[in-house]
Amino acid sequence: MKKGIQNTMLLGLAFLLLTAQKCSKDKYSFTETSVIEIVKTPCFGSCPEYSFKIKGNGEAVYKGKRAVELEGEHTRTFSADTVNYLFTTFVEANLWQYENEYTEQVADLPTTYLSFEHEGKAKRIKMHYGYPEELEMLADKLQELAFSKGWQEGSD
Repeated sequence: MKKGIQNTMLLGLAFLLLTAQKCSKDKYSFTETSVIEIVKTPCFGSCPEYSFKIKGNGEAVYKGKRAVELEGEHTRTFSADTVNYLFTTFVEANLWQYENEYTEQVADLPTTYLSFEHEGKAKRIKMHYGYPEELEMLADKLQELAFSKGWQEGSD
């Protein structure tokens, strides 16, 4: 059942990415002070190492470091529909209910850091091993955006 929900959510995000037109700034439901970030650390093998940060106004920065198709710093602005969907999903997930760290003594696993700042509150979660599936689904959404087409090389 959870796998079906996860697939539906990923399809919904993919649909928004493919069909959303660039909307005017006043259609964003969130501001630049709301920020979501994912950071993926390396492993001993070929695990992707990158960071992706998106603001509530659609401005995003991707930094590919290792084992990724796109290396270096890149920027873009996502559509209001995509951003509103993503930030609403994070608000509804209520990250504050989760532990700050999910780790075990397991060698050679990459670590994922999920960060969310919204309405004056901030949460950073270290996901190494044994984290809830809901957090993995959020990380997957961010990775899909980070690896999407349309990035501009360099910073603004």
